[in-house]
Amino acid sequence: MKRSWIKIVVGLFAILLIVMVYNTLRAPKPQPDVTTESIPVLGDSAAIHLSNAIQIKTISKGDTLPIDTAEFVAFRLFLEKSYPLVHQQLTKQTFNQFSYLYTWKGKDSTLAPYVLMAHMDVVPVEAVAEKNWSVPSFSGAIKNDTIWGRGAVDDKVAVIAILESVENLLKQGYTPSRNIYISLGHDEEVSGKRGAKVISAWFKEQGIKPALVLDEGGQIDLQHFKSIQRPVAVVATGEKGYMNIDLSVEIPGGHSSMPTKETAIDVLNKAILQIRSRKMPAEMIEPVRELVQRTSSYESFFTRMVTNNLWLTKKLVISQLEKTKESNAMVHTTLVPTIVQAGIKDNVIPTVARATFNSRILPGQTSDEIVQFIKEAVNDERVVIKKQTISLMEPSSFTPHTHPAFLQIENIIRKSVPKVVVSPFLMIGATDSRYFRSFSDAVLNFSAVQDVKGFHGIDERIGIADLHRMIYFYQQLLQGK
Repeated sequence: MKRSWIKIVVGLFAILLIVMVYNTLRAPKPQPDVTTESIPVLGDSAAIHLSNAIQIKTISKGDTLPIDTAEFVAFRLFLEKSYPLVHQQLTKQTFNQFSYLYTWKGKDSTLAPYVLMAHMDVVPVEAVAEKNWSVPSFSGAIKNDTIWGRGAVDDKVAVIAILESVENLLKQGYTPSRNIYISLGHDEEVSGKRGAKVISAWFKEQGIKPALVLDEGGQIDLQHFKSIQRPVAVVATGEKGYMNIDLSVEIPGGHSSMPTKETAIDVLNKAILQIRSRKMPAEMIEPVRELVQRTSSYESFFTRMVTNNLWLTKKLVISQLEKTKESNAMVHTTLVPTIVQAGIKDNVIPTVARATFNSRILPGQTSDEIVQFIKEAVNDERVVIKKQTISLMEPSSFTPHTHPAFLQIENIIRKSVPKVVVSPFLMIGATDSRYFRSFSDAVLNFSAVQDVKGFHGIDERIGIADLHRMIYFYQQLLQGK
């Protein structure tokens, strides 16, 4: 009897192994490398234009906080001076004073248009962090073949690269085959409600369904896939949702010399720790699965067997993805406190303590589920939990990686980056392009840059070679190559 059970177990294991090997052998093979084209050498004007753009402080500080309108006017005048043909030959519409939509008429108006997106605003630089910058944060300094300053990466490089590519093509007398729209928002860093959201509403009102909407997002990654010894260009086909949740605790305070057992700060701190010690359930959604499987096709047979049998190995693969903050964010809804407020004086115990959590919501989950998760984690009626609605955005739908728009982007990348692996992935941040997803099935996020530095942080900078690659990329796209 014992031998019979052993035979059964061995037989089942053999069947399991055969199934896993079969799934691995029938999985897509690595794409053959293609002959790449050299990126044309450009003059200094593009780098100088980006440097000048950085020096204009188009800062967004908060949803309800005012902007320095003089800086945004200065940026408009800078664009008009730097790109005269764009402003002479393209139609320009203005939305809420400082967001712009340029229309480049194509040869065939029956073809669905392309929309190229970028934003002109930047996040502020913390005053205490200024001393840690290698150059002044808004200097636009050019040194060591690199352009430095806030906005160099996010996202003035895209503004400049798009307009440089169009200006260059206009100089050549080029006319695109279809209409091209250039959407430049002025408030992406504070939700895009006055810029991209209004522009996207115009498209809906006009009944225009773009064949492609391309915004910032993925890049050419040289750091996170070293085991395959190839650059990986990740093109976002969808993005996570965005939500802020406020926690508040109100307990009578008093003199700091006579503290009670628990203060409002104590209760709030405990709630924060309870939330941070838990995770929302993990899930591997379609673009993440595709990323794992495309990159693993260059790995060992055993690795490929693991990644192509997720019906059995999903938990193992997720546990590996959870080891880095970037890939962990692609399989989890994230929750992190970003604002904590309490107290007015050192010897006064505050009556009220508040915290704001920022959440990036995994597709398949909803904002209401996140609020319920927080309530269960805190489990304390003294903590009032409230969902903000001002910047709320549920997770987006996806553009299939088989869509013609994705395949075109993939083709351009493969022609310009040697031995590159192109893959869809999940955008873990929020971009202006999300406003187009309700009426376009071809919304993608990609910038043709390599491992840019200082995103929203210290020493934001970009190589001049990256800027030139972006200009080349947009020109290829505009010419339908």
